[in-house]
Amino acid sequence: MSYYDIDDILADAEKLPCQFNHTIPGLGYLEGNPGKPIQKGTKLELPFWLAQILAVLDVHSSSDSTSFISLIDPDFINDKVLNAIKTDAKSLDLHKLSSQYYSMIIKWGKLFYEPKLIEQAMEMIKERSFEINNYASNIHSKHFNTEFIYTLDEFEKKLFRDTSDSNKLMRQWLKE
Repeated sequence: MSYYDIDDILADAEKLPCQFNHTIPGLGYLEGNPGKPIQKGTKLELPFWLAQILAVLDVHSSSDSTSFISLIDPDFINDKVLNAIKTDAKSLDLHKLSSQYYSMIIKWGKLFYEPKLIEQAMEMIKERSFEINNYASNIHSKHFNTEFIYTLDEFEKKLFRDTSDSNKLMRQWLKE
């Protein structure tokens, strides 16, 4: 991704649930207690960019070495969603799960090296792209269903726009 890519910036700002593994002085402002420590076991939602850093940094103590936080599986990859992807990916409302769903899957997959998750997302985009193409090809029909468009994440919306524009240009070219 690019430094100036707005979709990447928005994906980095998505909140992830996490739990602190240590008491850390001065971070109480994250939970609304400025000047106080954040206690071990505190569960918060942090933006991806911050959670990613805190999840990979290790704290070395006399007894063990653990990271600052443990990431809790977010809603966009919980078992219910993964099962829904396997059964009928076209019926999922990805926008409700995360407006940057595919970007988040890529970031999560890279962070935790989860090739099965990435593979499942690739299969899902293949399945959903046929439906996106179908809707983009028939956008001018009388029976166009806009409900499906509201379930698309930002990547799929861009795919829809590009496909629709391509179909429009093809029709114009064929008329010439």
